[in-house]
Amino acid sequence: MKTPANTEMMTSAALDGGSILAGSFPARINTVTADVLRRLLDGERMEGLGTVYQSSTTRLAAVINYLAEKYGWFICREDKANGCIDGRVSTVSVYWLLPSTIADAKANGSDGWCANVRAARLKLRAKAAEALRHAEAINSARKQGQHASQGDLFGGAAA
Repeated sequence: MKTPANTEMMTSAALDGGSILAGSFPARINTVTADVLRRLLDGERMEGLGTVYQSSTTRLAAVINYLAEKYGWFICREDKANGCIDGRVSTVSVYWLLPSTIADAKANGSDGWCANVRAARLKLRAKAAEALRHAEAINSARKQGQHASQGDLFGGAAA
């Protein structure tokens, strides 16, 4: 089995006592991007799999990149070895904000913004059951339009 190389925390600036200023806040607050930033501002360390359940996204790395590029957030990243149930060792990235960045964001009004994001995401989650029913209706309609010789995705016999 190949062991992954040791990795170091990757940053683009010195972490020894310097302050890294906070970026700007997204205007839309009911989005995955806003939710990920809110969680980072709350001091969470985030991994991709966790955000599937916490923020309803499988694209944490893309959201992190978007927050850095579009909104100017300096987000720390560290690779972590992870044992898998199939016997492999995989590497995942963990993301977080420096305490000085969080403090700077608080000084710039992040507490109010985070409260608004929480409320907007809670309101959106209240529609989850409706969204599940709507998705099922869409999938049922697609299945009815399937050609009789196709069978199902997982190798079932054609109808």
